[in-house]
Amino acid sequence: MKVISLANQKGGCGKSTIIMNLALNFALQKKRVILFDTDPQQSSYETIQVREDKILKVVAVYSDLYQALEKYEPYYDYAFIDTPPHDNEIVTISIVCSDLVIIPVQDSPLDIRSTRITVELIRKAKELNPDLKTYCLLSRIQPQTILAKELAEILKNRYETELLNTQISNRVAYKYSLIYGKSVNELYSNDASNTEINNLSEEILAILNSK
Repeated sequence: MKVISLANQKGGCGKSTIIMNLALNFALQKKRVILFDTDPQQSSYETIQVREDKILKVVAVYSDLYQALEKYEPYYDYAFIDTPPHDNEIVTISIVCSDLVIIPVQDSPLDIRSTRITVELIRKAKELNPDLKTYCLLSRIQPQTILAKELAEILKNRYETELLNTQISNRVAYKYSLIYGKSVNELYSNDASNTEINNLSEEILAILNSK
């Protein structure tokens, strides 16, 4: 089972929105997917519970994450972990247990500075998991702006972390779709948000399948 975590100690960067769309995108491709919501706010858990189908397994876990991963590993191909916006034990465990950690970052200087805490946590985790792959993802950005391009370069150079090619823009489609527990892929086949999530999913699969 491949484990993908979204982590950033700063809240408001779109972790839950992105991870729900990713997990649903994988599930719609007939992959066996489980989503662990480790945030006490239960945003991912409660949103997915709105659905009438069982296309995606979602579990709320606030302790014993390692044991939960072990329990479900035989039954799923991909596990996504939605982490809380603060530094605690479960964030560390989710990072150590992951094959891939994605750090969503908004295109503002303050958000880029605050990402330092998460990057340092990941560097320590790599001592236990040297094969861990880490990428930053520009999230909730205003697309095609000079500011976004400049801050992307700063982010890459300052933290020596690879940047995903896909960027997630600040679109109404993401907010509206989650009212119904749906992904943008299900509701907006012609919207740019659909393309963004498809591209991000393909990019993640390519990273996980690379040596």
